[in-house]
Amino acid sequence: MNRNIIRTYKSSGFPQFDLQLLGMGPDGHMASLFPGHYQIKEKANLVTYITDSPKPPPKRITFTLPVINCASYNLMAVCDEAQADAVAKVFNHNFDLPAAWLTADVEAIWFLDQAAASKIPKGL
Repeated sequence: MNRNIIRTYKSSGFPQFDLQLLGMGPDGHMASLFPGHYQIKEKANLVTYITDSPKPPPKRITFTLPVINCASYNLMAVCDEAQADAVAKVFNHNFDLPAAWLTADVEAIWFLDQAAASKIPKGL
């Protein structure tokens, strides 16, 4: 009997979700992966935790970046001018921001409202 409930990614063996809906904070964090914190570098575990989050609540758990990026599709939805600077940095490949590391097995899709996209340089 096959007991695999969640499909696993071909090379890593991590769970592969069909679709994940994500958001991004004004500092470029996503899924409780914050800039300047070691959790973004976790590669072996499925989940990680933070006890001193710069945004309440201070204690959080989250999927690791490899699990997030194994998804078939990742959809990042960002609304508001407060995130405009971080969005521009991500689109300029500033890898100091966790959201800049977002990929997917098939496609990473960004949905931005006009305010969140307002600082992306023309031509990108």
